[in-house]
Amino acid sequence: MAEGYNSVPEVNYDRSRRKLIDEYKRAYKDVLAAVVELSTIGETDDIYQRQASTLRQIEVILANLDETQKAWCQAEIQAAFVNGQAAALVSAGMATTLAEATQGVSFSQIAQETVDALITDTYDDLLSATQHTEKKLKQVVRQEVGNIIRQRAIQRYGRNTMRNDIVKSLTKKGLSERVTEDGFVGIIDKAGRKWDLNRYADMVVRTKLSQGHTEGVRVTGIERGVDTAVISTHNAPDACGKYEGMIISLNGLTPGLLTYEELRQGNDVFHPNCGHSVLLIRLQYFPQKLKDKHDAKVAAFRSNKHKKPVPVKDIKIPEKSEVQGLNVELSLS
Repeated sequence: MAEGYNSVPEVNYDRSRRKLIDEYKRAYKDVLAAVVELSTIGETDDIYQRQASTLRQIEVILANLDETQKAWCQAEIQAAFVNGQAAALVSAGMATTLAEATQGVSFSQIAQETVDALITDTYDDLLSATQHTEKKLKQVVRQEVGNIIRQRAIQRYGRNTMRNDIVKSLTKKGLSERVTEDGFVGIIDKAGRKWDLNRYADMVVRTKLSQGHTEGVRVTGIERGVDTAVISTHNAPDACGKYEGMIISLNGLTPGLLTYEELRQGNDVFHPNCGHSVLLIRLQYFPQKLKDKHDAKVAAFRSNKHKKPVPVKDIKIPEKSEVQGLNVELSLS
């Protein structure tokens, strides 16, 4: 085994993310086609039969998407967690390569419980969005069928003019715009903003893959008696940037350091869509340049949200037994 600190290639989860988002795009396209078909309803067609058929198509398309996202969560979130475990072993000097580290990864009870909770949490987030979308899409279908019925009634009484918004809504373009604006809404957040289902799903999977990786690092730290890590650096232009290169406590066992959970709850770093990760490193093996960077960050640190972290010289390394004996409930929300 290596001793000390090793650099670790950053894992890119874009391929994993796109695997699921492509399925969302396919479902979006299929649902849109099904709803737009309402524009072809003719005078002799059974309106309610067509409505029932369209609603059933929506149910089937989104049910298939649900099965896909369930399988994705089970496979990809666990893979991200294992990647985090392997990366932690390499960066902490307990393995020399990711391939070697992956062979040394074992699934303890805490690891399995953490992964299971992550998978459930991710799936629940995605499922709530697709369920909301299904409800909104069905509302759109019923409202547009209502417009068709009104159109027929107006024409039956010999009136050829209708309100422009009704006429527009019954065209292919009008239906497409209505589905995009009012149907494919994954969630409406606390600020009242509508999240398109695809965009919301993309945010969820980005966030959960990153979190899965980090939880793999945290659990490895607990199991191997290491509590310290450094936040990755990629020159983020937002508030994240002031934390890059800072040494943190992964599980709250190292006095004087900001903790992972504290930072995540503060939402300045490790927030939704955040690209930062952590490298598990035993404090005594931190390269001097990393210690200097941490101290520079500490000197510049100003925040009312958190206690002020301390320079490297004031950090007290916890006993290995303190870390390994930690009974911690990892927060996954």
